[in-house]
Amino acid sequence: MKAAIVSLAAVMALVGPAHADNGVPQFQVDPFWPKPLPNNWILGQVSGIATDRYDRIWLVHRPGTLTTRERAAEQRPPEANCCIAAPPVLAFDQSGNLIRHWGGPGADFQWPESEHGIFVDDADFVWLAGNGKKDGQLLKFTMDGKFVLQIGKQGEGNDSNSTTRLGSPADVAVDVAAKEVFAADGYANRRVVVFDSETGAYKRHWGAYGKPPSDEKSRPMIRQGRSRSNSAIPYTASASTRTVLSTYATAPTIACKSSARTAPSSRSTSTRRQHAVRAPSTISCSRPTRRKN
Repeated sequence: MKAAIVSLAAVMALVGPAHADNGVPQFQVDPFWPKPLPNNWILGQVSGIATDRYDRIWLVHRPGTLTTRERAAEQRPPEANCCIAAPPVLAFDQSGNLIRHWGGPGADFQWPESEHGIFVDDADFVWLAGNGKKDGQLLKFTMDGKFVLQIGKQGEGNDSNSTTRLGSPADVAVDVAAKEVFAADGYANRRVVVFDSETGAYKRHWGAYGKPPSDEKSRPMIRQGRSRSNSAIPYTASASTRTVLSTYATAPTIACKSSARTAPSSRSTSTRRQHAVRAPSTISCSRPTRRKN
């Protein structure tokens, strides 16, 4: 399997939280979240997850990571009854029902070569980033998928002090009150960069430890997706698999790691791929500690 992007942790099971003897909250997996997708849709690498102010869950995935065999129903003529790549952007309610879906290339904007990162701001706009080698843009849409704004542009090379394009940005966040959008920029550049969230105008940027960024002898600043809902439910995205997990904890400050194995199932392969569930064999939780510089 290709290395890369994202195992999703999504919605909390609606049951009482369990505690170990030491009082540390324990996570519980809901293997049936989300509900099966319609139209024989399946997910590629899930590369971002977010919650909106209504506690709905949004994800972005990479249809391009699915093989021709996995997309057999899309071939002309169809090679099998299943499957079809789902639209890149999907939104679910907390019960796992699909409520919105859209995304893909358009005439007025440059869709990312490699989708990575999604954020829904408090003004109900959806922001997307991309970490393809040519991706140097952020995209802003309405919740219904109507294009609003592109910041930056696709191109070659990287420049951590550019004011006109980004370098394979990993993720995005928005301060609606300040009308600012922040990008973790990212896989090619080495900085955080800020733009006006309404006009797209450049405002400022900085590198590690608040210093000017340098493209010499430094490592990229890479971030995977994570989000927290209004009800303090943590939703996290990690790397390398197409899994969807539902977890809960009683405190957002608890960090957990799990070693995963494929969950046994009597379902058909196509159904399992829609859920792409992995069951944790071990889960350990600890409070995060601050790293000394």
